[in-house]
Amino acid sequence: MRIALLSRRFDPAGGGTERDLTVTAGILARAGHRVVIYADEIRATIPEFEVRRVGGRSLPRSLAMARFAYAAPAAARRDGAELVLSFARTIGADILRSGGGAHVSYMRASRLWRGAPRALAMRIAPYHRAQMLVERLGFRSRSLRRVIAVSQMVADDLMLTFGIAARQMVTLYNGVDLEHFKPAPGPPVRSEIRIQFGVPRSAELAVFVGNGFARKGLRALLAAWKGLSGDPYLIVIGSDRTRGSFERRARRLGIAPRVIFAGARPDVVRFFQAADLLAFPSLFEPFGNVALEAMACGIAAVTSASCGVAEVMPPELQATVVGNPSDESEVAVRLGVTLKERAALAPIALGVARQFTWARHARGLDAIIESVKREL
Repeated sequence: MRIALLSRRFDPAGGGTERDLTVTAGILARAGHRVVIYADEIRATIPEFEVRRVGGRSLPRSLAMARFAYAAPAAARRDGAELVLSFARTIGADILRSGGGAHVSYMRASRLWRGAPRALAMRIAPYHRAQMLVERLGFRSRSLRRVIAVSQMVADDLMLTFGIAARQMVTLYNGVDLEHFKPAPGPPVRSEIRIQFGVPRSAELAVFVGNGFARKGLRALLAAWKGLSGDPYLIVIGSDRTRGSFERRARRLGIAPRVIFAGARPDVVRFFQAADLLAFPSLFEPFGNVALEAMACGIAAVTSASCGVAEVMPPELQATVVGNPSDESEVAVRLGVTLKERAALAPIALGVARQFTWARHARGLDAIIESVKREL
């Protein structure tokens, strides 16, 4: 079957949606489909897949987004695509894959980390208004057969916001690369990271991973860190233009010597293997692949009820889920319990992560494709 994959940007070295797109292309190609990728911005190409650009001259970003939304599905069908699967907000796809939920829900939640005035300014900005319009038209398109959500939290949000029928909605969790994310082969990895960043050998160590520190819950996390017993260390991995304000906050709280801002890192797996837990009390997270990746490395992950990944936590790991990630006292309690019980929680977390293989994801995706084929 000729399948078109749509994405505003194609970057094989990217993360998030770009990574998911590339993995999906590989799954479909191995299943015998001919895959062509359509993108507005192509940062690099890879020999495995044909990548075609949609769009011509440069336009303001609102217009560029709208152009791609309309033009990409039409271009794919003109080229002979029998099925169009979009990772972007487009109008006229057979399958829309949502990795972030409704944009209006994101903007509503953004008051938690941006504050009401900035959230309102974003909501009335032309670019975000255009996104909401395109999204609404896309989910109400007569061509739409299925919607893939990365979590049940996202699925529920989309059905409530756009009136999508339950029969059209499928929740398909991402997989984890278990060959890459796995427990440390031995004690040296743990020691190397600690020596490199000046963490005492006997100290408890947590890692925080993510760009967009405010949304990921770093503000409450730092406040919670001040109240933890035992003087644990925290390594913050990721980039954020407001990093300086968080560093100043750590100094005001008196925890700066134990909070290390390591910037963006290509070797995140080594930090997971060296740490005692992942601290990730995000305020808004459609899923949170980073939690499963950390768990696959054999450590527990402190997440929040605002993370889709909390859905897959069994009763034994509910102590690691923060109900209100804005409540620094609750964050502190969950961190304290997880640090104390980490030896017992780690193998449970590892077992959960090992259930989410890309092979399992591939089987789910294949079932979706086959069901849509029968309707075309």
